[in-house]
Amino acid sequence: MKPSVAILFALLLSSCVHKLTLHARDGERLDGRWRFAREGSALIQVFGPHGEVLIGMLTPVARGVFLKNYEQAFGAGSIDTAGPELSSHGNAFWSAPGTSNTLADVVYGETFDSTATDSPQVVMGPLFYWTANLQGDKRTLMQCFLIGSSHSAGGLGRCKGFAGKEYTVRF
Repeated sequence: MKPSVAILFALLLSSCVHKLTLHARDGERLDGRWRFAREGSALIQVFGPHGEVLIGMLTPVARGVFLKNYEQAFGAGSIDTAGPELSSHGNAFWSAPGTSNTLADVVYGETFDSTATDSPQVVMGPLFYWTANLQGDKRTLMQCFLIGSSHSAGGLGRCKGFAGKEYTVRF
């Protein structure tokens, strides 16, 4: 294992870790986990097929850039949004104690999970937008786009493997 991979893995295990699940159209399910890092980023780890482990850094991006890149990767109309653009107004996790933000950003995305009862998936915010390029220990590559709620730390997303296989993500 490379030193940087070992360090990333050790950091992933050293704080609150949240589960995530990826579902492909063909029914394949991959499990993973993520945790917040610093400066609005996060670490992600996905357990791929044949025992491969993919890891990467989720990097925050502005909503407009995220949506443009998401639709380039997955096609026009693959995601729907409503509400104001709040990601450019500072850290979505910060607010004065005892207050709430009455403006709600909402994103709707499809799911490939055949057992899901809520299709399309919905996440409400203020929201954070992350992108990541994951690399596996067997050199598999995957590009991911995740949208999370600052209220619940849950969200949705989509990933595409280097070979073109697509997954929806729920966390």
